[in-house]
Order: sequence, then structure tokens, then C-alpha cells
Amino acid sequence: MPRGSWLIALLLFAMFPPAGCGRSTARTTTPKASKAVTSIPLPEWAPKNPSPEYMRAWKVLKPTPQEAFAEFAKGDPGKAMLLRRVSKTWGAAYEFFGTLTDQQMQRFLSVKEVRMPVKSLTARQRAGLDNWLECWRREMKGNGSVPDDVLVLLLKMGARRDLSNVDVGFTAQNEGHRVHIIFWRGPESSFKTDFANM
Repeated sequence: MPRGSWLIALLLFAMFPPAGCGRSTARTTTPKASKAVTSIPLPEWAPKNPSPEYMRAWKVLKPTPQEAFAEFAKGDPGKAMLLRRVSKTWGAAYEFFGTLTDQQMQRFLSVKEVRMPVKSLTARQRAGLDNWLECWRREMKGNGSVPDDVLVLLLKMGARRDLSNVDVGFTAQNEGHRVHIIFWRGPESSFKTDFANM
């Protein structure tokens, strides 16, 4: 599939709400996070024990309305299956977004973009990124429609194995509503996929 085609296809995947792919390490819910869970109404697809990072993202982001994706997959079992796979990466995307510092979060909210060199990520941010990369790899393996391993894709585009020459971040596009995880190699984006709305 040509590169432009799968990028367009990925843009359509904002049509499914976040679910699945928790952290690979054990999660604990702090009393503060537990209070947040009870004070913010979560949809039925939310993790049973959302991490503090997930809850922090939940206060800023919202899922695309479910009516929006029904038309996209209508009558096409292949698209419906791909949407189900992609939807399983949204929880990890929310958790990664929730690792932004207060300053980065403010920047995202004001200019609709935050861009971070991978080599400058905090340990928590790098763990969130690695978790999302692994989640994407696991859920998209063998799908045949979109890249199933973002790391391999970036390596083919000239990234170093440790991603030290890659930037990663979040952007809100299409009138500032659709939120994407985005990777850059140089001035141009190399890969992006949306996972939420603002």
C-alpha cells in the first residue's frame, strides 16, 4: 500500500474509542487516582483500574463519538476488524499522553502541538512511548493494511535504533479536534495516527 494511502487510512481510525493495552509493568492505583475515577464519569470501555497517567489524559482528551466510526466500517468486515485492532492501542496512547509535564500539557492546549526529542524524554515518558510501540506491534501484527511495527518503519526512514534522531509528540489537527501521536524525522512527519478528540 502506498505511504500516502495508509496515512489517510490511519486518519480514519479516530473513529474508535480508547481501550486495551495497559502498561507492561504492574499498575497501582493511588488513592488520589481512585478519587478521580469516581469523580469523572468513565465509559464502559475504560480500564477497570485506570492509571494516574490515563486519568490525567482523560481530563483533557475525549473519544470520538461512536456514531462517527459506524459509517466507516459499515458493510466491510475487514475495516471493522482493523478498527477493533486499532482501538486496542488507544489506552496506551492515553497513558503516554498522560506523561506530559505540566508545561508540555499547557503548550499542547495552547498551540495544539508538543514535539519532544526522544532522547530528551523523561524515564516515565520513555516507558509510555515504549508501551505504546509494543501495544501497536502486538495489536497490528499481520493486519496487512497499515504498518504493524512503527519502530521498523522509522528505522527504514533513517531513524537510529534508540530513536535518538527522532522526535515524538502529539498534535491536534482537522480544526484542532483530532489528536494524534506523531513522529518526526527532520522537519516532516514520518508517521502519525489519531486516538482521541479534544
